[in-house]
Amino acid sequence: MVNVAVLGGGGTGCYVAGELTLRGYSVCLYEEKKYWHENIDGILEREGIELTGLGVNGFAKIEKITDNLSEAIDGVELIIVCMVAWRHKELAEQLKPIVKDDDVIVMSAGNFGSIVLKHTFGLESKTVVGETMGNMFSCRMVGDGVAVAAGPYKTKSVAAFPAKDNHKVLERFSKFYSCKEAKNVFETALNAPNVTIHLAASLLNTGGIERDPEFKLYRDGLSQGVINCQKVIESEKHKIMAQLGYSSVVHTDYMDDLVQYDKFPELDCFRDLAGPSSMLHRYIVEDVLIGNSVLMRLGDLLGIPTPTVKALIQIARAINGENYFEKGIKLEDLGVTAALPEEINRYLETGDY
Repeated sequence: MVNVAVLGGGGTGCYVAGELTLRGYSVCLYEEKKYWHENIDGILEREGIELTGLGVNGFAKIEKITDNLSEAIDGVELIIVCMVAWRHKELAEQLKPIVKDDDVIVMSAGNFGSIVLKHTFGLESKTVVGETMGNMFSCRMVGDGVAVAAGPYKTKSVAAFPAKDNHKVLERFSKFYSCKEAKNVFETALNAPNVTIHLAASLLNTGGIERDPEFKLYRDGLSQGVINCQKVIESEKHKIMAQLGYSSVVHTDYMDDLVQYDKFPELDCFRDLAGPSSMLHRYIVEDVLIGNSVLMRLGDLLGIPTPTVKALIQIARAINGENYFEKGIKLEDLGVTAALPEEINRYLETGDY
């Protein structure tokens, strides 16, 4: 019997499928056939995936790889979604007619996707949907059937939407990965490192990225000035998190270590992670449309200035010629129609006001 379905054949999905396999679980990896050329074809050609780097190492022969979504999730104990945010709505529509009451879905990284799925299923649905704080692994595909992780799995904060289901998602997810409870999915999504790290560093390195498709942000793009900008973003985020009553995770301390290139050799694997490859990379587009957009709109709603976040959104708009202020996800898209922190938290707890 397949224990886990991993939905998404990008770097994270392939790595998670291989990692679970090497730890003894039976895994089904799902991806739409039109995306198989990116990673799946290489895995099939090698008849497995080689995991390298600082996580679990070894050659994993994944139990099943399919483009049939119903087949992928049938009878599994856990469904892990590893897809970029712009695919969440389509996936939700595809899952709606086939999910079961006892299914538990965990999204990595969430990017508020649990709200998208749950609203699509209907709040009356007994399917449990949650998300992790940030991605489960810092990893990449580095060749046909070869993946690298820049570090081992570390205990993840997890929450469900609505948060009254936290205990259900934690109980199921903890069978496979160490985890701890977050207050709700706003706390997990806004505390993802992407929100404070990706957009600022990428925009400040536009020239280098556009000249070099092999650009490595954490080796080629970090400097004290870049980190200073990230810290201002983090400060703006902290004020919003405090107003909402959430814990706020600091990620720029890690950037301070990374930029000391003559120290901490154990971080070299992370420094060597590729990307962004262009200004349309997910480090820019996904984060400006999702995390930074929500941060800006929460600031406006709560009366907390976010001038640096807004400046970065404007710069991204100028670079890519896209009106990200208009296209970015809005609070009402997530069902947030209240203005008071206690009302927002009540909605995230119960799904209603």
